[in-house]
Amino acid sequence: MAAAPASTSRPLVADAHAHVFCWGEDPVEGFLSEHVRRRLLTRLLVWLTGIRKEPGRTLTEKMRGRLLRQVTDSRLDYVVVLAQDAVYREDGSRDDGATDFYVSNRYVLDLAWQSPKILAGCSINPIRSDALAELQRCYEAGCRLVKIHTSVHGVDPARADFDPFYRLARDMGVVLMFHTGYEHSCRVRSQEFADPGRLARVLDHGGPVVAAHCGTCAFFDPVDYYPGFVRMMQQYDNLYGDTSIMASLVRWRSLGRLSREADDIKGRILHGSDYPFPPARLPYVFRTGLLPRERRNPLDMDLRIKQSFALGPGYGNRILDLMGVALP
Repeated sequence: MAAAPASTSRPLVADAHAHVFCWGEDPVEGFLSEHVRRRLLTRLLVWLTGIRKEPGRTLTEKMRGRLLRQVTDSRLDYVVVLAQDAVYREDGSRDDGATDFYVSNRYVLDLAWQSPKILAGCSINPIRSDALAELQRCYEAGCRLVKIHTSVHGVDPARADFDPFYRLARDMGVVLMFHTGYEHSCRVRSQEFADPGRLARVLDHGGPVVAAHCGTCAFFDPVDYYPGFVRMMQQYDNLYGDTSIMASLVRWRSLGRLSREADDIKGRILHGSDYPFPPARLPYVFRTGLLPRERRNPLDMDLRIKQSFALGPGYGNRILDLMGVALP
């Protein structure tokens, strides 16, 4: 891993949930499926972010370069950049034809070596035949957080055959992050797998577990998983949540809702952006002002919005304790 950022007198700030995308010029490092590339949402994001104007020969190079520049320029001290594993068949073999979004663990580990502010968040689908070996490899490479995308990967967290994976993660001190709440960007195997109530089996192993997005959903989704997230937080003190994507237009009420929870719940909420998905400024203009200086960097803008809510004193850096990051 690269050296830690220089010591600072202010509290450290970390983003627990950011992404990097690979367009697919080299599918070994990562790709977006043709289905995702053609989607209106993808084309809109490419246009809104102006990514084609970035230096670089390929879109993958442009996205990587922008990530590195914006992480370096941001006021954040650390950013956890997540990989995204493939979909796997029940026999443990990889199914690229069913995979919409893939970023290899090697790719994010390389980013962490390149930037002292990036922490690698690997991704392992526990259905894969070599899941335990891959978890060990990622750990030895310095990874201390693994993301599992329940609804996209087709992973039911309540499956008993995943117990060896959960035990190994616990024994090594690796944080497990699970997608919760509705998924809108990729094909979904089962939306029910993103119910926070299905995390009980993982939590019973005792290791730290992060419910990404806190089970929140868009205002038009037919099921609201957030109340189930709150119930699970009341039952398990090793459950955490992150605020990724909560500054979007379709979830703009989520932050206010979360800020009204009891202190013991807010004390386990982690800052996360869901970068490069940009935060929406309009719903928060009375909190941040019309032209906040942070608007030039989406990582900073997202942090500014979320720090305007009462989410507890450790909100900005709690993920570092969970991952055992050695602080300067």
